[in-house]
Amino acid sequence: MVISMAKICVIGAGFAGHTAALYLGDKLGRSHEVTVINRSEKFVYIPSLVWVGIDRMDVEKTQFDLEGVYKKFNVNFIAGAATEVHPDGQYVMAMPNGATDSVQIDYDYLLVATGPKLDFEATPGLGPKVGNTWSICSPPHAVEARDHYLESVQRMLKGEKQRIVIGTGHGAATCQGAALEYITNVHKDLLRRGIRDKCDLTYLSNEPALGDFGIKGLSIPFKGKMTTAEEFIGAVYKDYDIKPMVGRGVTSVEKNVINWEDMQGNRGETGYDFSMLIPRFLGQPMKF
Repeated sequence: MVISMAKICVIGAGFAGHTAALYLGDKLGRSHEVTVINRSEKFVYIPSLVWVGIDRMDVEKTQFDLEGVYKKFNVNFIAGAATEVHPDGQYVMAMPNGATDSVQIDYDYLLVATGPKLDFEATPGLGPKVGNTWSICSPPHAVEARDHYLESVQRMLKGEKQRIVIGTGHGAATCQGAALEYITNVHKDLLRRGIRDKCDLTYLSNEPALGDFGIKGLSIPFKGKMTTAEEFIGAVYKDYDIKPMVGRGVTSVEKNVINWEDMQGNRGETGYDFSMLIPRFLGQPMKF
């Protein structure tokens, strides 16, 4: 029996797209054609950006070149943006980085794994482009966050008090875990530098409760009994002197002031000197 060659197109080389491409390339070999389209030439280990943001890891250590890896796994690679998907014609249009003309990639099977669009615009005043708050959602953002965090560190080393607010920057933000990791890293880094007493550290999140993470929390065994994430994280924050402010959706950001609304409709504001807030995520803009 003759089996015709299948063409498989993967859009995105984050954890999902990259893993799928490696398994497919390894399993199918040259009997079929696997093509990956990704905006960057590099794979980024996003979880390590929480360390880049406090200057404990060089940003280059979070990345590696994709093309060499894909060659070993019989995977074609296009570094560029997928701009259009045509399901009726079964092809994708892509614009390779540095090119002036699009290329067409035909497919029999399509995997869309683009990751999110960072929707800073949903919250007025939010994000690196405006310059009020910072982000650790991408390598360039994490480097910017690091630089501005270190400015606050320098002020604390001179004896100045600083207000640091870390959390989510929209009522519909969904990546509270990154903010939770980052704030504990900041706490430990300030302890290491001997200036933790110079910082008021606040966790500002849209979660209805600490440790909710959008999944209504979880329970873990601790000291012989089941403990909820809310109880565990609450105890840690009390020990670390981190002020939790949950159930609050950020509505706008001004220089040194974060405006929010809680789940009962009450409005308030929180002052800050340095802030890292995770934006709302949307699907990538792409013609389909």
